[in-house]
Amino acid sequence: MKSANLLVLLLCCICMHSQSQNSRSPIVAWYTSSGAYSKNFSDVFSINNNIAALATVKNFSAAVYGEKRFMLSALGLYSAVLATSTSSGNFSLSANYYGYAAYNESEISIGYGRKLSDKVDIGVKFNYFSLLIPSYGKAAAFNFDAGAVFHITEQLHSGINIYNPLSSKLGKHTAEKLMPVYKAGLGYDFSASFFTGVEVIKEQGGATGIHASFQYKPITQIFARAGIVTSNHLWYAGIGYLFKDLRVDITVSMHQQLGISPGILLLYTIKKQEKE
Repeated sequence: MKSANLLVLLLCCICMHSQSQNSRSPIVAWYTSSGAYSKNFSDVFSINNNIAALATVKNFSAAVYGEKRFMLSALGLYSAVLATSTSSGNFSLSANYYGYAAYNESEISIGYGRKLSDKVDIGVKFNYFSLLIPSYGKAAAFNFDAGAVFHITEQLHSGINIYNPLSSKLGKHTAEKLMPVYKAGLGYDFSASFFTGVEVIKEQGGATGIHASFQYKPITQIFARAGIVTSNHLWYAGIGYLFKDLRVDITVSMHQQLGISPGILLLYTIKKQEKE
């Protein structure tokens, strides 16, 4: 069973990471990559979509997300984010892990975001990405991503984000590189309870993909999200419930060949007390 899991893992990595032998990009949790182009639905995980969304964080937030890819324990995907706001701008610390003992990828990031004006938010994130296969060793690379969000009107928002623009080499002794990823997005807040957005994603050396999503909050306690990603023929959906300051989302994504991936998200916010 372990051998079968490893084979599936390697096949998935080949399909999702590379268009050639010498390039790859980190695994993405698509469910958490939504909301950056909204004033009503942006949360701490929106920095995975565009780091400039960090500028909208108003309170200390902590969030974790776990996903069992295609129902296989060897394909676990885990993410965690901490973010806080200060008078000098907002800061984040995030970590991502994918795989298991025989093969895994991880990334640790430190981010900074701030408002330039009522119309423009900017952000930058510094990343340390590593790939570990115990039989072969470890390879790692430093890189960064930068982004901006433009508030065109109170309801219409757009932005760009560039990950790893310098195409960092993965380790000193390999020819493999992390590929740059370019994103451009547009979102519209129809109301305080409904948002929809679309994002164009271009990986260097790969095909251009579309990520479209919507989010809906019929009442304060109930939250729903769904979306599709054309580049890997995947759709996802989730529903969340707010227990005071803790939101819990139950999620599912579906790949048309590889199957279902269940997940769970926990998001905790400590709201600042208003001064009298």
